[in-house]
This record gives sequence, structure tokens and C-alpha cells, in this order.
Amino acid sequence: MSFVGHTRDLAAARRELKTRRLLVMGGAPDADRSAFLDAVAREVADEAGLPVYRFRVADAVSEACRGGFVVHPCVVVVDGIPAADGIPTAGADGVSAGAADGSLLADLISAFAGSESFLLVGSTDAREDAAPPSTRAPDDHTVLLERAVTAHRRGRLGEAEQHLSALPSDRCADGWALLTRAAVHCDRGDPRAAGPLLRRAVEAHQVAGDLRGEAWAVFLYGRMCRLRGRAEDARRLLHTARERFRAVGETPGEAWAGGELARLATRSGVPDPDALAEARRLHERTGDRRGAAWAHLWWTVARADEPGFPWQEEFANAQGRFHEVSDRLGTAWTLHHHALTLARTDGTDGVDGTDGTGGTGGTDRTDERRREADRLFEGALALFEEADCPHGRAWTMLEYALRSPAHRFLNGEWAAEIRHVFHGIGDEAGEAWVDLAEAGPSPGGEPPYELACRYPAALLDTPGWTEAGEPLIPRAARDTQPEPRPGFPRPGDRDRPDDSRAHVRLTLLDDVPVPDMPARIALQVVPGPEHPWSTAPLPPLTARATSLGHAEIDPAHGVPADGAEFRFTPHRPGSHRLRFTVEDPVTGTVLQQVEAEIDVVPSDPGPHRPTAPARRPSARRA
Repeated sequence: MSFVGHTRDLAAARRELKTRRLLVMGGAPDADRSAFLDAVAREVADEAGLPVYRFRVADAVSEACRGGFVVHPCVVVVDGIPAADGIPTAGADGVSAGAADGSLLADLISAFAGSESFLLVGSTDAREDAAPPSTRAPDDHTVLLERAVTAHRRGRLGEAEQHLSALPSDRCADGWALLTRAAVHCDRGDPRAAGPLLRRAVEAHQVAGDLRGEAWAVFLYGRMCRLRGRAEDARRLLHTARERFRAVGETPGEAWAGGELARLATRSGVPDPDALAEARRLHERTGDRRGAAWAHLWWTVARADEPGFPWQEEFANAQGRFHEVSDRLGTAWTLHHHALTLARTDGTDGVDGTDGTGGTGGTDRTDERRREADRLFEGALALFEEADCPHGRAWTMLEYALRSPAHRFLNGEWAAEIRHVFHGIGDEAGEAWVDLAEAGPSPGGEPPYELACRYPAALLDTPGWTEAGEPLIPRAARDTQPEPRPGFPRPGDRDRPDDSRAHVRLTLLDDVPVPDMPARIALQVVPGPEHPWSTAPLPPLTARATSLGHAEIDPAHGVPADGAEFRFTPHRPGSHRLRFTVEDPVTGTVLQQVEAEIDVVPSDPGPHRPTAPARRPSARRA
């Protein structure tokens, strides 16, 4: 943001406002200043096709301005800011100086940070008890929703949830409210609760014809899949969201989607810092300072373990960015990863910990780094608790305990306490990491089953162990909460491999399913090489298909020996569960029952849809 003061040049003011989305002016009589602000607002609003809202200063002006102005772009004029608040001036970096923390002006600027609305502010000697807003004020629903949006952007997840819970019951199907609630759940570390909300959000935006809202719903659905470890579903949905953002001109959304796609690479243990740097540049070009801060953090995390990378400086830069937009959650994660890097490195910014003389300087610096890491962990833990983020709290407690034995052994129940926090958000993967930390490395070096069945082998190959026998948990482990992979052999099965068993394989033959369009699913019974059916024809088994949601599946029965194929027709977007039961019709015995979850994306917003789904060049597992 930048600021213009004491200006009378209408063209210059318009250019500044269109570029920075914020204009602050003063030094003119009330009538002249008001007329000038109105002229600028009219020109910008007419050109951009946006509504104009005009306010005079009143006690509730800040809350009123947190109405629908972030969710629904418009031009907002707030005149009558007390002169005591001051007109800030632009520094070399474009950041304001002169507005005191807590002032009405600073509060307004913070409320509009990262929004798509234009803000015009006039400074005067008017009293604080001037007339209330004279034109359309947001209703209670809009005010509560924007309070929730603002609280979420500031990393106050508990406060955001309180505002969302206070929404009028007759407006509970609002698509933007559902999206905000889903985003809060994801940030708290409970992505399972976000799924049903996002399905309803997609429906609400489709009914309203809101393509922008629908694009954000698809994006959040992709983010939820990333958090749950469903990498392929996440990649597909995020690519879809990015294309839809481009179609509706939502550049900030395009930048967020690019950042999430880049973070997918970390799950395989191969970060993509270049893509994160590009996402940060795109956020900066669109003026989304909060998005740029998050992209800067994940870019720094992706490179933090590179030899010689100046991570001290970059973590400080990221923390400064989050401070500018008052995002406590971002600050907490920055402190967490900064502390983690300090605790794991032998030096600062790639320099080793010795003093070059064989003296004790290296030991002193190591002790100093550990104390600094403890301080950062404590700061992160306090912020996570303030933000009501149990996911960040649990991971910080775990890493703090592992890196600070004195802190851990003061509390003999440290593992149980951390496991309890993970359990509260259903994070079984987090609990498995606590089990590993408590048990120590296995004699054969193999990862425990509860981790091996959830994470890619490449990621589990990266953990190391300290000399004290503490695990160096991969950073990417805290980015996902993966569920066990179907069919992954349990420890007792390792002596009796799949060779002697038969499995059911489901294959989606067509492209990504969309509502009201049939997609084909093939079912096969695949015997292992030691199974009796491997050398003889399959018996005439029956495969029965059942839809557990708003979808049709036809036919109801198929014969795997003849190549069972089903047509799946969903009637709404979202996640659909299907159940397939394989039976022996002679004895009536159920041999195996499997369930599959298929994500259905909203139909393309274009005027034409294909009459039949395109065939994929290669099949994938459903």
C-alpha cells in the first residue's frame, strides 16, 4: 500500500488508487475534501463497475467497514478521520509510517489489507461522534461474516469460529460463510470437517451462479486433499482451480493455487522453491501482502536445509511480512520453522559452529543457538494457543520436547499430552510420529507400520537420528495428515505376502467425473500368483455396486469373470462413496467388500460441455 496526502490532482489520485487500492488525503476544508473524494470514487467505480459506499466517522465505522467489503469488491469512502490519527507518509518500501498502532486509520488499513476493495480516507478535525453512515450499511450477516474473514486472515481461528457460529440460522447456506468455515478447519488441522462444508459451498455458489466463489471452493477442496495426503486428487483439483481463477480474472486465487501445487512436491521429499518464488512474485504483483508472506515462508522452508542459504535473514523477512498484515498464525509457523532450523543446524547461515581455534567458542555458540531455539519454540507455542491452532501447537510441543530434553523431562507425561492434542483433531499420523519419538529407532531401520502405510517411501527415507536418539522428522510431515493406503500389508502379512491372496481392483476409465455425466468404472478380481484362481478361470462371482450418496450406478450387478463395468453418474459435485461387494452366488458368501471415494468437480463454466467423457490415455486407481 502507498499513501497520497495533500493532493488536488484528480488524475494522479486515480492512478494511485488503481495501483495501490488505497488513498489517504487531508489538508483541505471539509466540503472540498469530501467533493474530491467523491469525484475519485465515482470515476473509479464507473470504470470498474463497482458500487460505492460512503461513511462518516462513528464509533462502529471500523466494524461496519469489515462488512462485505473484503468478500465483495467495491469502492469505500470513509471521511472524517480525526486529525490526531495523522496522515501517514510512504517510506522507501511503500509501508506507512505515522499511523499509531490502534488508531482508527491504522485499524481501517488493517481491515482492508489484502482485500479487493478500494479504500479512500479523508482526514479532518471532525468529532468522533459525527453522524453515522448515511448510506447502505451491511446487515448483521455481512458484518459477522466479514468479522470472521478478518479474524481468519489475522490468524485468530477461534475468534473466526465464534463469528461464524453467530451467523443467523436462515443464512447458514451462504457459500462464502461455508468456505470461510472450511478454511478455518483446515488451518486448525482438522481437514476432515472441511469436506462436507466444501461440498455445500460448491452447491451454494452454483445455485447463485457465482463462478468466482465456485473457483475458491474447488481450490479449498484441493487444499483439503493435500492436507489429507491425497496427492493426485489435490493436484487435479488445484490445476482445475487455477484455470478457473484465470477464467474469471482472479489473479490472487491463481497465485494461491500455484503455491499449493508447489507445496505438493514437498510430500515426496523434493521441494520446488522456484514455483514458490513465482507464487510470491504473483502475490506481490496483485498487492496480496498476506499471500506473499505465506509464499515467502514456504519458499524459505523449502530452502532452509540448503548449505549456505541465509535462512536467518529470510525467516526474519517472512516474520516481518506477517507482522505487517497482523497474521498471528503465519508468525507462529515462521517461529516454528526458524526454531527447527536453529535446533538442527551446526552453525548460522551455513557457517559451522567452531571458532577456528580449537577453543570453546563453538560450544558457546551451540548453547546460544539452543537457547534461541527454545525462545522461538516458546513464542510459536504461545501464538498457536492464542490462534486456537491445535495442529501447530502439537507439532511445536513435539519438536520443542525433542530438542530440549530439560523441558521434556520436567513433565513425565509429555508424550501422552502431545498425543492427546493430535487425537483431538483426528491426526493419527501425528500420533504415529509421537510413538516413533517415544520408541526410538527400530533395530532394522524400517519405519513403523503406522508411518509406512501413510507416507511415500521417499519421505520416510529422509528422517535421521540425533546422537541422543531423537528423530529428525521431515518438515513435510507436518504439512499432511495422510490416511492409511488401502491394501498396504500389515506387519503380520509380511510373512504371507499378497501372492496367496486375491484382491479387488477398481479403475476409473474416463476423465474426472462431473455432475450428471456418466463415468465408467471397471472392477477386476486379481488373484496372486500363488492363489488357486491364478491358474484356473475365475468362478462366476457376482459384484454388487451400491452408491452411498447422491449418485446412480448402473448396472446393479456385474460378473468380474466377464469384465464387470459400471456407469457412475453423480448428481452433484463433491466426494462420493461407492461400495462394491463380491459374492459367491452358489453359497451366498460375501468374499470381499471394498469402498471407494471419488471426487466430482463442478462442471466447466464454459457454454459447451462434451456429450461424453473423454477417454483417459491410461487408467488410474479409483
